[in-house]
Amino acid sequence: MKSAAARYSLGLVLILPLVLGLAAAVPAVGLTYQEEAALFSYRDLGPVDLSPKKLEVEVYVSPSPELAACRRMICLVEDQVQQFFARMGVNLVYCPAGPKPGLLAPAQRLRVELLSHREWLDASSKAFEVAPPFRLRFLQVCRDKCAFAHLPLSVTHISFKRFEEAQLSADPKDESLNRNWLANLLCHELGHLMGLYHAEEFVNHPIPVRLPDKDRTPNFMSQKIAFKKALGFVEFQRLLVHSYLGKGKVYRQYQYVNFDPLRYLELVKLHNGYREPLPRASKVAQRVQQGNPGTFDDDDDDD
Repeated sequence: MKSAAARYSLGLVLILPLVLGLAAAVPAVGLTYQEEAALFSYRDLGPVDLSPKKLEVEVYVSPSPELAACRRMICLVEDQVQQFFARMGVNLVYCPAGPKPGLLAPAQRLRVELLSHREWLDASSKAFEVAPPFRLRFLQVCRDKCAFAHLPLSVTHISFKRFEEAQLSADPKDESLNRNWLANLLCHELGHLMGLYHAEEFVNHPIPVRLPDKDRTPNFMSQKIAFKKALGFVEFQRLLVHSYLGKGKVYRQYQYVNFDPLRYLELVKLHNGYREPLPRASKVAQRVQQGNPGTFDDDDDDD
């Protein structure tokens, strides 16, 4: 089994517009500061319809030889993903998926593309509209990534080759673990397309990296989901998802920023008083001041 140190970054696209000089989406106009604060406040999500939500999903697996292992396990993986979201009250309905997307739409029809590495680079470059002068910088950004979720496009692209090389075990005894890991990745990426962000994003928000249960179950939107047999979520995340899929307050928040996740997080942070985690160097400095420097490999949230 691959070392946990070989983890690749997952999910939501946040830094690329800044790194590559891409134009950020322009937020809608028309709200005063007070109205904007009320819209983005998490203290009151307003009425949230918790009735079961139907969500159409296309899962496209490239015919490339690089995805032979993916094709062997994808049916069982899809079942696991479907069962996970059923616990949240979201009924995934898988739709036929060809090389070209169907009529995708936020909160209605989403798409997951499992691609060869070259296909992934091409699809991601196109999705980000990377201009030729920034192509090399884009490739550098992609070196430690295996997936990008593009919320405005309702699609996530996954490099199965990169994921397989870095994460999956070649030992036949680990077949079920490999399936769990791929299912976890798909749950995580679909979570982004349902409006959720990483559990590690803020330190004082109601979304823990691990659930407060006796097993300390990993949150499915954390980056600690490799090879886990079980993932979970908290009630607040369920409310956010239903508010988004039901086109309630969370959906209106995303509409306000033209489904730009970076701008969305800026406003969530601003209007809820959330704080970002300290950089690792700052954490070490704090420990030294407290007389508990630990080791260079310490990670408070690690296994």
